[in-house]
Amino acid sequence: MGVIINFHEVKDQVWLENNLCFLKERYNPVDLPELINSYNGKKELKSICHITVDDGSKSFYDNIYPVLKKHKIPASIYVSPEIAINQGNFWFQEINGYEKQKLLKVFYEVTQINEKNINKISIGDVMKFLKIDQIWEIINRYKELYKPEDKGCMNMSVNELKEVEQSGLVTIGAHTLRHPILANEEMSVAKNEIASSITSLADMLGHEIKYFAYPNGIPDFDFGQREMDILKENGCESAFATDSGDLSLQTNLLRIPRYGLSNGDSISYTRLKIFSGSLWNTIVKIKPGNELVDRRALLKIFTE
Repeated sequence: MGVIINFHEVKDQVWLENNLCFLKERYNPVDLPELINSYNGKKELKSICHITVDDGSKSFYDNIYPVLKKHKIPASIYVSPEIAINQGNFWFQEINGYEKQKLLKVFYEVTQINEKNINKISIGDVMKFLKIDQIWEIINRYKELYKPEDKGCMNMSVNELKEVEQSGLVTIGAHTLRHPILANEEMSVAKNEIASSITSLADMLGHEIKYFAYPNGIPDFDFGQREMDILKENGCESAFATDSGDLSLQTNLLRIPRYGLSNGDSISYTRLKIFSGSLWNTIVKIKPGNELVDRRALLKIFTE
């Protein structure tokens, strides 16, 4: 079995290095083309490991990339060409630090949903209930009303993306244009978010884009067969989800599971997560504040 490890923003290089060294001692890190070739050739996937990073925040360039170079570990990153070109931020980066009650007030005004008692649920999970155009309408309205401090761009530039790709260590894939929850969107929006991110990224980097990661990425909740079919139509070879599990010859390459690691997770936690395999998806549901549990509760609250 092979394992795919996923990171997002990483603030601590020492923490990252410790985890990558732990993985390197137990697995053979391979780049994405080799991983896919091994699968397609029905070769032994045992002890293969691949590192992925979603979003393309500046922390990849500042903190992750130097550690990958030091240890000669290949990785793939999944980015939005629109964000890189326009030097903007994703919606979840923009709302970080916003006052929850003020943001909820705007949420109810824009959506015209009757106010509910959802104070125990994270504001990020609340926003994931919406279409991407609604999310940005709420953000823009919040900015008009409360004038939050400008965050500046928190993501990599086109030149930085080209630099890391030219190193030979990093493969770049698409991650939509605006990071919507694709399952929330109409077909036309989902198609455009996927297809345009692939073609725009190909134009930007000067070569075909064959790899993709679903925003948020919970199978059958954030994406489904519709999105997988769109990816096939656009020549995508593989796409990554965010549920836990190993890569085997039975894995569907358009919904590859990954073990997500976050800042501060201990080596013992990493070991337990990988050892648990797909069972981890069940284990996390009993943890307080589990995203899937909270979002299902929201769906019930807002539609009842």
